[in-house]
Amino acid sequence: MDYIYKDKKELIKSFIKKTDMVLDVGFWGQGVTILDENWVHNLLKKNSQEVYGLDIDFDLEKLDGKEKYLKGSAENFVFPVKFDVIFAGDIIEHLSNPGLFLESCAKNLKDEGSLIITTPSCFNFFNLVEKITKKEPTVNKDHTCYFNYKTLKSLLDKNSWKMTEKVFLYALNVSTKESYKKKFLNFIYFLLSKFTNKFIETLVVVAKKERV
Repeated sequence: MDYIYKDKKELIKSFIKKTDMVLDVGFWGQGVTILDENWVHNLLKKNSQEVYGLDIDFDLEKLDGKEKYLKGSAENFVFPVKFDVIFAGDIIEHLSNPGLFLESCAKNLKDEGSLIITTPSCFNFFNLVEKITKKEPTVNKDHTCYFNYKTLKSLLDKNSWKMTEKVFLYALNVSTKESYKKKFLNFIYFLLSKFTNKFIETLVVVAKKERV
């Protein structure tokens, strides 16, 4: 069974080295405040040498090292440095053209660098339950597509990337008020996760550029 990471904190500690130069794509917000220790951007800064950020909108005045941040599209960006790791946490499902995103990542990544993508699994437990009880599962209004490992691998293959790791992410560490129904479903989800990863909420892939 492919490994299930408890949360993004555990994931980042496993895949990011203290010597890495990291680009965090879609770094702003992510369901927590910028002072929260579980804000992914803070986790990346804590576990790497240096972190840059890209997003379409953010408050630059609240950030240190303003020269490291760029306002722009994830489908077309250029930084003055090359990165060891590009971290794309829950962003690819928001894009109009993920192929352009992968092209920009290739231009900004070192030859031996890694791209880490996290994205909701189309077949996660909560989606399947809602498909049974509703006409369609609840979807973030900004999402444009769903992925599973097969479609994500196909996307990477078609854009000259090689998937080197595939794992799962159990939870995003975002605190929300939950109904009794959701708490019950969380319990079932927890039990299922002990026996299979088929219904885990979030997919994670690590990819490298194919050598020409």
